[in-house]
Amino acid sequence: MSQVPSTHDAICILEQVDKDFFIGIVGTGPGFESILQLMARPELEEFFPRLNLVACAASGFPPDLAAKARAQGAALHEGYREMLLAHPEINLLVELTGRPELLRSLRQSMPPTISILDHISAVFLCALLIMSEVSSKCKVDLSGQQSLLHAVMDEMHDDVLFLDAQGRILDVNRHVCERLGKNREELLHKPCWEVAAGGDQGRCKTGERTCPFQTALDEGREAESLQTWVDAQGRVRYYQVRAYPVLSKQGRVRKVIEVRRDVTLRTEMEKRLQQAEKLAAIGELSTYIAHEIRNPLFAIGGFANALLRSPELADGAREKVRIILEESKRLDSILKSILNFSRPTQADTSEVDVNGVVMETLRLMCIGCEERGVKVDTQLAEGLAKIRGDAELLKQCLINLIKNALEAMPDGGTLSVRSGMASHDVFVTVMDTGVGISVENREKIFSPFFTTKKKEGSGLGLAMTKKIIGDLGGSLRLESQVGRGTTVTIFLPPYVSIQQEQKLFTSGKITDSPPGAPS
Repeated sequence: MSQVPSTHDAICILEQVDKDFFIGIVGTGPGFESILQLMARPELEEFFPRLNLVACAASGFPPDLAAKARAQGAALHEGYREMLLAHPEINLLVELTGRPELLRSLRQSMPPTISILDHISAVFLCALLIMSEVSSKCKVDLSGQQSLLHAVMDEMHDDVLFLDAQGRILDVNRHVCERLGKNREELLHKPCWEVAAGGDQGRCKTGERTCPFQTALDEGREAESLQTWVDAQGRVRYYQVRAYPVLSKQGRVRKVIEVRRDVTLRTEMEKRLQQAEKLAAIGELSTYIAHEIRNPLFAIGGFANALLRSPELADGAREKVRIILEESKRLDSILKSILNFSRPTQADTSEVDVNGVVMETLRLMCIGCEERGVKVDTQLAEGLAKIRGDAELLKQCLINLIKNALEAMPDGGTLSVRSGMASHDVFVTVMDTGVGISVENREKIFSPFFTTKKKEGSGLGLAMTKKIIGDLGGSLRLESQVGRGTTVTIFLPPYVSIQQEQKLFTSGKITDSPPGAPS
C-alpha cells in the first residue's frame, strides 16, 4: 500500500538534487513569459535548486520577447541543435512550440542527462504559479480584513461574542478576555452562558424564550433583553444583551453575534428618577391624607382621654378606651413618618465626627449583643476627615442599618462596622453575616413601605436612610449574598468651609455636581 510522502520527505527529495538547473527553451509559445518570470524570482531559491536560464531557440524571435530573454542573460539561437551544441551545460529543456512531431524528435534524440518539460507541463506549471500568487494575495487581504475586524472589536468596551448555531463561542473581543482574565483560546468552543456577563448566577441558557440568542436563532431577527446578574461581591449588575443573526445566502441563520453592555449605572439613574417621581407623588398625597385624617384623629384622641379621666367608666370599658387611645397614637406616628419621608430633609450642615457618631450609635444599639451571640467588630480609621452633614440624621441612618443587621442574625453572627476614606469621600460600612437578601427583594429593598418583616415595620427605614444620605450629598451601596450576609456602605462628602469651597471652585478642582460613590 503506497503512502503519501510527508512535507519532510518532500524537502529531503529536493535536498538530493545537488546541482542547479540550466534551462534551455525551445519555442516562444504560450507560457514563455511566465517561465521567464518564474526563473526571475529569487525567493524560490529557498525551496528549489537554482533556475538558470541559459539560452532560447526559436526561428523568428518576436522583438519584445527577445529583449526580455536577453535581459535575463539568455543567448538566442535559431534552432535547438545549435543551442545544445553551444551550451552543453543545459540539463533541462522546456518545449513551448506545441508541435507533437518536434516533441517526439526531442525525446528520441536527447541524452539521458537532459530532462524534457513539454508545453502542456509548462502551461500547468505556469497555472500553478498564477494560483499561488492569487492565493498569496487572498491570504494577505484576508489577514488584513481579520486584523481590521479584531482591531474594531477590541476597541469596543462591550462584550462581543461570535457564536455558532449551538451557542458555542467562535471568537470574542479583548474586553471579554480582560474581564475574565483569560485568553481567547481558553474561551473558544465553550457555551456562551459560561462566559456570561455575571457568571453562573441568573444565567440564561439556550432554549429559554427570554434568551436573545435563541430568539435570533429561531426567528432570524435582532433580539434584545435586559438581564440581571449578581457579581462576586453580591452587587446587582444590569446587562443589555443584543443578538444579531448572521444569515447564509439561503436565508438560514449560521452564526449569531452577541453584544453585552453593562448598563448598571444607567439603570440605577433611571430608578433614581422613578424614585424621585414616586416621592413627589407620595409627598402630595401624604400632605392631603395627613390633613384629612389628623382632624378626626385629634377628636378621637381627645374624647378617649376624656373618657379615661371619667370616674364612672367601668374597668372593662376603660381597657377598650385605652386601646383606642394607643391605636390613635400609633396612627398619628405613622402619619408623621409619612410626612417626614415625603418632605425634604432639613439638615444642619455642620462638621460631624463620623467615628464619634458611630461609637455613640454602637453603644446605644449593641446592648445585649453578647447574650444574642452577636460579636461586634469595629475598625475605625484614625484621623478620619469630618463630614458635612447632620449628626442626628447620620445617627438615625446608622440606627436603621445596625438594627436591620442585628435582625438578620437571629442565631448570632458578626456585626462589622468600618470607617475610612474612599476616593474623595468618607465611608461607613455596616456588614453582617446574616441570612442575606434574595435577588427578587434586592431591587425593592429601598422602596417606600416595602418590608419583609411580617409582624412589624413600616418599610420606611431603609428608604428614609437612602433619602437622608442623598439629601446630604452622599450615596449608598448595598452588597448581599444569600446565606452569607449583607454589606451596606454609606459615602458622604468631607466637610469643606465656605472659604475653602470658593477657592476650590475658583481653581476648578471641584464642580457643583454631587460626588458619586466609587465603583
